[in-house]
Amino acid sequence: MPAATSPSVRKALLARLLPAMLALVLAGSGGAWLLADYFLQRVLDQWLYDEAVSLGRRVQWDERGARVTFTRLAQEIVEWDVADRVYYEVVSERHGRLIGNAVLPEPRTRVEQDAPVFFDGQVGAEAVRATEIRLAPVNGESVLVKVAWTRRKAESLARAALFGSLAMFALLVAASVLVVWFGITRGMASLEQAVRRVRAAHHGRMLQPRSADEGIPIELLPLVEEIDHLVEELSAAHASQERFVIDAAHQLRTPLASLQVQLEVARREQDPVRHAEALALAAGVLGRTGHLVHQLLTLAKVDERRADTLVLESTDIDAIAREEVERFLDRAVAAGADLGYFGPERPVRVAGKDALLREVVANLLDNALRYGGRGVRITVGVETDPPQIWVEDDGPGIAASELQRVGRRFYRIPGTVGEGCGLGLAIVGEIARRHGASFDLAQAPGGKGLRASLGFPPPAETGGAEEKRHLRHK
Repeated sequence: MPAATSPSVRKALLARLLPAMLALVLAGSGGAWLLADYFLQRVLDQWLYDEAVSLGRRVQWDERGARVTFTRLAQEIVEWDVADRVYYEVVSERHGRLIGNAVLPEPRTRVEQDAPVFFDGQVGAEAVRATEIRLAPVNGESVLVKVAWTRRKAESLARAALFGSLAMFALLVAASVLVVWFGITRGMASLEQAVRRVRAAHHGRMLQPRSADEGIPIELLPLVEEIDHLVEELSAAHASQERFVIDAAHQLRTPLASLQVQLEVARREQDPVRHAEALALAAGVLGRTGHLVHQLLTLAKVDERRADTLVLESTDIDAIAREEVERFLDRAVAAGADLGYFGPERPVRVAGKDALLREVVANLLDNALRYGGRGVRITVGVETDPPQIWVEDDGPGIAASELQRVGRRFYRIPGTVGEGCGLGLAIVGEIARRHGASFDLAQAPGGKGLRASLGFPPPAETGGAEEKRHLRHK
């Protein structure tokens, strides 16, 4: 069941569409108002022109000049209007004003014959819309007819058009929201159907990517492709983990069985000497088992398929090499090995994890002591250009045909003596990959033994000349 705070795709889509819809409503209402105002102005101008023409027909000429036949009834007809006040004026260019109920403003442009001029102006404190026409001259006398009225009717009609368009667009938005919500719901229903189809197709199967012919909507393909990549990574991680568990169980089974046998012998043995020998053998088996468990845990920790990111820090590999040599001195003396160190007189820093790089040196030294034989000569070395740490011995070495195989997990060369489990070099390889370093196995320069080296990317800056120190412990 989805959580109460889970985001809703429907609401998110609607929230993104609503601002655009409201903007369209405002733009549409403004456009409707401007359009209504334009056509309303055209209609009102036409009414003004008709009034001016009607008034102009009352102008007559005689021997004395132009005069206007304007009765009281005609005046009432011209001036009557429910909403606005009507102003008029007839002016002769020769004799001046003939009739009028107000002094009307002058247009900004010259009035030509039979071409009306429309303009805005003021009559007293009132804003008016006016027109002026010039009648055809008779006996050289021109007459101007002006008609104007206030804008109450126009403004009222414009407001009515604006409110009407707003109401209409509000209804359209409401209807659009319902239609969009219905469409989104239907679309989400189709996505849910596609999910159910894929779920039914994969029910009971192992984890695997979806097939291309499962009817996935094209809008979902990017998401499905990302999920496919995740499924592939999970499948690979699952398979790797499964192999790891199987191999670990196989490797642990033998020492645990041996430990059980030795403990049973010790429990039943009455002879103190044989009892002590059985316990000593059991302790040895327990020690090897502990070493195996440690290596398994280390391998699991450095597995490159782990989801967590390894944080690298500035690490001195010269100090690590010297300290690990000192830590293995007692074991080397007990094994009759000649353990030495060769490196610079200053720190050699790389981007790494101190604990993991110590594990590298420890595993390489453990392998050299375990398989080198008594009297083996082992050297741990550090180079600076480029940064490198290596372990070299003059033991039996590894055949060239086996160099590519020994890095596999739990792989041991057939006929190898010793009690290893085949994880040391695999751990070194994994740590090298996690550090972006190279891990190489090759025959030692003397033609005998093995040289294992871990090479790091070159630093941004290199130092000058350096001194090497060569210490050996027997």
